[in-house]
Amino acid sequence: MSSPRLLSSAIVVDANILISAVLGSATGTYLDHVAGERSLMTSEAAMREASRVVGHIRPSDLPVLDALLDLLTIVPGDNVTGSDMEAAERTLRNATASKNGSTNDAHILALAWTVDADLWSHDRDFAGTGWPSWSTANLMAALGADRATRIPE
Repeated sequence: MSSPRLLSSAIVVDANILISAVLGSATGTYLDHVAGERSLMTSEAAMREASRVVGHIRPSDLPVLDALLDLLTIVPGDNVTGSDMEAAERTLRNATASKNGSTNDAHILALAWTVDADLWSHDRDFAGTGWPSWSTANLMAALGADRATRIPE
């Protein structure tokens, strides 16, 4: 059996990871840890979604979200081509794993394609797209495996 593929040097973070980090899961600690190991980025749309949800559920924690966003590069929507967005929508619509045909996260998939980065999300929507996506638990395990396979300097 071959070992799992290594993580990309950059990771695109979905809004649900940011929301989880703010609303009290251990994801905030993991986000800080991963930021020390990889370049993290998200789309403007994901940042707005996280702000909207946190603002609705727990507005007093918006400063926490702002602090977490300092760990990421926020990529403007116009950095992703229209053809990539259309292809991402088509891919998500046809992805069998999510079974809901939602294209709401096409901006995240298109950004990952644009910057050749893996995805970090709790959504099943990305399964079946053919693009690497990681849950928090699998991402932490992969970072540990990556660290263990590095050649000492």
